[in-house]
Amino acid sequence: MNKFEKFLTDKLLPLSEKMQNNLVLGALSEGFIRTSPATIGSAFILIVANFPIPAWFELLQKTNLASSLGAVGNASIGIMGMLAVYNIAYAYGKRLHTNAQNSGLIALASYFILIPQQIVTHVEQNGKWVESAVNAVSFDYLGGQGIFIGMLVALLITKLYSILAARKFTIKLPDSVPPMVSESLAPTFIVTIIFLIVCGIRIAFSFTPFNDIFSFITEMISAPLNNLMANPLTMIFIQVLLCFLWFFGIHNAVLSGPLSAVTLTMITANIDAFTSGKTLPFAIAYMVYGVCGAAGNTMGLIINLMFAKSKRYKEMFKLGALPTVFNITEPLVFGLPIIMNPMYFFPMILSPLVSGLVSWGLMTTVLPITYNPTVENIPWTTPGFVKFALSGGWQFFLMYIITTAIVTLIWYPFVRVADKKELEIERNQTKQDVSV
Repeated sequence: MNKFEKFLTDKLLPLSEKMQNNLVLGALSEGFIRTSPATIGSAFILIVANFPIPAWFELLQKTNLASSLGAVGNASIGIMGMLAVYNIAYAYGKRLHTNAQNSGLIALASYFILIPQQIVTHVEQNGKWVESAVNAVSFDYLGGQGIFIGMLVALLITKLYSILAARKFTIKLPDSVPPMVSESLAPTFIVTIIFLIVCGIRIAFSFTPFNDIFSFITEMISAPLNNLMANPLTMIFIQVLLCFLWFFGIHNAVLSGPLSAVTLTMITANIDAFTSGKTLPFAIAYMVYGVCGAAGNTMGLIINLMFAKSKRYKEMFKLGALPTVFNITEPLVFGLPIIMNPMYFFPMILSPLVSGLVSWGLMTTVLPITYNPTVENIPWTTPGFVKFALSGGWQFFLMYIITTAIVTLIWYPFVRVADKKELEIERNQTKQDVSV
C-alpha cells in the first residue's frame, strides 16, 4: 500500500496539480466548486421532501408542502446546468484576464439561446385533444442534462469574448462616463457578434433530425445503449459508463431514455414473474445494477472522509455524509470536486466495476439471494442498506456490507494522498499567516 501511495504522490498528484493549473481545467474545477453552496444547501431539504416513509409522503401531500419543498430541488440541483455555465465562464474569464462577470452573463445568455424555448402540450378544443406549443423552457435542459453543453458554452463563449475584447471590438466611451456604465456598454459589438454566431448554430441544428444541440448530444451518447441486452455484464458496463461520463460532467440524465427503457423492462418483467410465482428473468442483472451504485459508489468515499485529517476534507464529510446516505451525491461530486479531478478518476471507474463483478460472482456461487422486485417502487432516497435488506433479506444486506468494504478500500489510497496534500497546504498557509 505504501508503494502504491508513493506512486500516487509522485505521479498522479503532480498530474492533478498540473491539470488544476491548466486554464480550462482549472476553470472547470473552480466553476463546479462554486456551484456547491446550492447543491449542499438544498440536499438536506431534499432529504426532508423525499424521506422514505409513506406516512410522511402523505402528510406532505395533504398539507401541500410537497410542491414547495420540491421547488427547492428544482431551484438548485434542478438548474445545475445553468449554474455551471455562469460559474465556469466567470472562473475562465478571470484566468483569461477579461471581464469575468460579462463572461458569465454572455455565456449564460448564449446557453439559453441554444435551449428549445417551446414545449408541446395538449389542449382540449371542441371536445378533442390537440397539440399546442407553449413558450416555456423545460427543467431538463437547465439541470443535469444540460451540464455538458453548459461546459462547452461557458468555455467557448468566454474564449471568444476574450479574443474579441483583445482586438478592441468595443465601444470607446469618454472618461467622464462612470466605469459601471462604460463596462456595461463597451462590449455591445462583441455581444452582438457572439449572439449571431450562437443563433446561427441554433438555426443550423433546427434543420437536422435532432432539432437542437441538446437532442443531438443525447442521441450521440445514448446510441450505444439502445440495443443493449439486460444481463449482469451489460449492467456493469452501463454503471461504469455512467461514472466515466459523470467524471467529465455528463450527467446520467443524458442517458435517461435508453437507460429507463432497460431498467423499467427489467423491473416490470421481474415483478410480473414474482407475482405469478415464476422465475425472475432479470433478478441477478438488476441486483448487480443496484450494487454497482451511483457516482462511483460514494459511500466508500464518505467512509474514508470520516478519517480525514485536513480541515477541508473534514468539512466535506460533515456536509456530504447525510446526503450520500440518502443517495444525493451532488454535494460530494461538486464539492470535492470529483468532476475533472484526475486523482479520483480511477476509484470512480473501478468502484462500480469491481463491486459489480464481485456481487455477480457471489450471487451465483456462495451467496444466492431470494429477490423481491416489488421493493424497487420505494422512494429513491431510501438508504442502500435499507433497500437491500428489504429486497433480498440478510443475504443482500451482507452483500451490501461486503461491496461497501471493497469500495472503501478502492477509494482509500486516493483519498489518503489527496487529504495529505490538503493538510500540507493548510499547514503552509498557517505558517504564512503566523509569519505575517
